[in-house]
Amino acid sequence: MWYNLLGDEMKSLVIINGSPREKGVSAELSRQVKPYFKDCSVTEYSAYELNAAPCLACGYCEEHDGCANKDLDRFFCDVERADYIIFISPVYNDFYPAPLKAVTDRFQRYLNARFKRGVKLPLGSSKNVGAIIISGSNSRYAADYMAKALRSLFEALGCSLSARYYIPNTDLGMYTFNLVELERFIHQIKAAENDL
Repeated sequence: MWYNLLGDEMKSLVIINGSPREKGVSAELSRQVKPYFKDCSVTEYSAYELNAAPCLACGYCEEHDGCANKDLDRFFCDVERADYIIFISPVYNDFYPAPLKAVTDRFQRYLNARFKRGVKLPLGSSKNVGAIIISGSNSRYAADYMAKALRSLFEALGCSLSARYYIPNTDLGMYTFNLVELERFIHQIKAAENDL
């Protein structure tokens, strides 16, 4: 639980950046999103810095809380405390970059908690999830598929993919940061908490 200087409880946002570029479009979008969450504690992770080991389907999480591999324990602790989770990712070969895919695969610990061990809300509470997807060309079909994959994962965990924002053509320099679309994304992810 996070508290502001007045002792009031604060909401929490976790941003997961799937790009290796520290000064790329994904990083810029992260910077643009954060001011809309001034009322929240914000924690940002780079999928490349997390360097998640792949899920080995070892079965540990079918019978125990957590994962046999402890490399993402701090990350998952922050995810469990979060009210909002935002994935920001480029499109690599029509899907997430491998490091981000490894992170999403490790959510298997929560899927097994729900479906093998009967834990109703394995993430502790329902979360509002958003996806910002960036592609070098016009790959809306890939962005749609990537959002669908996140929706399937989080709906199975009792959460909602409530917002998405897609920016095409970044490699061609033909993109713009659309403030109207960004604000709609923010509105959707924040408004969804009233629906949960």
